[in-house]
Amino acid sequence: MEVKDNPNQNINHHIRPFRDRKLGQIESFNLVMYKYIQLEFVLKMLETKVLRLDNIKKWEDVYENFVDKEDINLLNSSREKMIPTVYYGQSWTIREESDAMWRIYSNTGSAVRVKTVYPLLYCALADWNKKHKDDIIWPTIDYVNYADEDEINRWLQSNSPMNYWAFGELQREGLFVKRREFEHEKEVRVIMQTHKEEKDYIEIDFDPYKVFREIVIDPRVSEDEFTRQRDNLIARGFDGNKIKKSTLYDFKRVRLEIDMSEPCDFEIEYYSKKEDKVKKETVYMNAPR
Repeated sequence: MEVKDNPNQNINHHIRPFRDRKLGQIESFNLVMYKYIQLEFVLKMLETKVLRLDNIKKWEDVYENFVDKEDINLLNSSREKMIPTVYYGQSWTIREESDAMWRIYSNTGSAVRVKTVYPLLYCALADWNKKHKDDIIWPTIDYVNYADEDEINRWLQSNSPMNYWAFGELQREGLFVKRREFEHEKEVRVIMQTHKEEKDYIEIDFDPYKVFREIVIDPRVSEDEFTRQRDNLIARGFDGNKIKKSTLYDFKRVRLEIDMSEPCDFEIEYYSKKEDKVKKETVYMNAPR
């Protein structure tokens, strides 16, 4: 049975954004972005010149695409009349070095970190989109905002009730919101959407030699393994001058000087039973030579 809309309800035609969008402005064109990824996938990209964006339903976090998972009550219509939208995405980060990220993506030393800048990645996606403009929606790249679960739920409820256009805005905005427990990722997210048949992923033609400015190898690998991985990348045409090993776990010593001829003095505290109080005394001693 269809539910009739209450004429006294204030229907939102546009949602209240969860955050201010920052990317896409001219000041963001120098933004450096990183992706921690398995080496085998990078080698494949160098060979095929294809960038893969996965269906976000394949992502592990149960809160991904949370708007579509909410209890949706349609007024004056049915779910079947809604146009299905499929979202494909990819995660990057602005965090250059991170112990957590290396351990998440490279348990066995088989991952690398690729580097790009915002306009190079965006233009690669936009160029591909022009060839598929019959359906694929223009790419969006933006920061992920982090919030507590209660804060997210209050934002969702503040936009209800809404019309169908506002619901579409809510879906897209929700893709750039994650729970605070993931804040260490400092994520920048790439999203593309389509109304075509749903797939597990889409493949974007691009030039990795242009988009990837640097490839950094896991800091925990041995020098022999570093050389092997570097040679594999060079064999596929990547510039060896742009390949290096992370120095995250390198220990860089600094020089500390100790003058052994200088006398030492320090204060000690002791408790005197006779006088029933704590006393302080300065003790002097000569350093050993």
